[in-house]
Amino acid sequence: MEFIKEEREDMSHACRIENEDTEEQRGLIEVKEEHQELNEVEEKDLYEEPHHFINEEKSCSSKTEAKNSFTCSQCGKSFTRKGHLKIHMIIHTGERPYTCPQCAKSFTCKGSLKDHFKIHSGEKPFTCPQCGWSFARQEDLKRHIRIHTGEKPFTCSQCEKCFTSSGDLKRHMRIHSGERPFTCPQCGKSFTQKEGLKEHTKIHSGEKLFACMLCGKSFTHQRSLKRHMKVHSGEKLHQCSECGRRFAEAGNLKTHLLSHTGERPFSCERCDKKFFLAVHLKTHMRIHEDETRYVCSYCGKSFLWLNGFKDHQKTHIGEKPYVCLDCGSTFIRPGELKVHERIHTGEKPYKCSHCDKSFTQSGALKIHERVHTGEKPYLCPSCGKTFSRYGNLGKHLKNACPKLRN
Repeated sequence: MEFIKEEREDMSHACRIENEDTEEQRGLIEVKEEHQELNEVEEKDLYEEPHHFINEEKSCSSKTEAKNSFTCSQCGKSFTRKGHLKIHMIIHTGERPYTCPQCAKSFTCKGSLKDHFKIHSGEKPFTCPQCGWSFARQEDLKRHIRIHTGEKPFTCSQCEKCFTSSGDLKRHMRIHSGERPFTCPQCGKSFTQKEGLKEHTKIHSGEKLFACMLCGKSFTHQRSLKRHMKVHSGEKLHQCSECGRRFAEAGNLKTHLLSHTGERPFSCERCDKKFFLAVHLKTHMRIHEDETRYVCSYCGKSFLWLNGFKDHQKTHIGEKPYVCLDCGSTFIRPGELKVHERIHTGEKPYKCSHCDKSFTQSGALKIHERVHTGEKPYLCPSCGKTFSRYGNLGKHLKNACPKLRN
């Protein structure tokens, strides 16, 4: 009997040890899971519960669950410690209690803030063994290594396209779902990516950081400046195989080729009318929708076109802070002053690639070149007639369009 008693005491002691080990391991598991939730990383649990002392297992685990069970009221997930539940709740509340003192960016967990600090310190402890490129976070290095291995573990369930990261897959899925979660607060336009919204907001702020060194014209995007520079250089690398006409942009050549094939890939769903360009279809759709997007806050006049709206606004403001030192003429924008000064200097930086004629403005050159190319980019949305100049389209819409008269 004494031997049996000692054996039971040993078993009871073992159960307590087992219970403590299990609780410690579960705590580790939940800390890992909660850290992963806050950093949006999905991995399997690193530990499994032990299976020793089968006869005593159920009684030990049930006591642990009863003693330590904290459940999230929003998603039903349970935790062994109250502090872990509190950390988890940040996911639902959107709270970001950890703020960077240098740039004021906020984070949901301390680990993310710690990783962020490396951006300011320049610390990049994780180095690629193949190319020597360094990274601030181990996750970034892991994602980078897939470039070398060619591994693409994230597959789209709808089109089977593969990606190196879950973030790339998530952005790709918006093509199928049509989701545009990033919305401009000023005009309501939505975007699939945050970067697209960031670039778009420059239109409203008027920010133009990229300036042409030759003519002073400035742009909101670097790609727009790069495209503009081809006007000065006369570079036209893309040639039509049918007629030999050359273009500065591959997209312009692609559009031009439609004039040879007769293809009109953009169709109106309401009247079956077809167009060469998506922008022509978009313009045409405003007739069906009777859309007047831009409304003047001074007089209530509405406009279909942003450029027309902007030009109209200047008539109300009247401010012209830029003054010509030669003749005293004043201008609203510095670019207008720079163009005006060419009258005095005689400078004509824009040269026609067809006939050696030169111009003071890129717009004038563009209009002139249509004489050689026969291009007529301005489309009447009512009758389909095209024009080489915007002003001619305006006159046509006011006086000559037969469909509007009827």
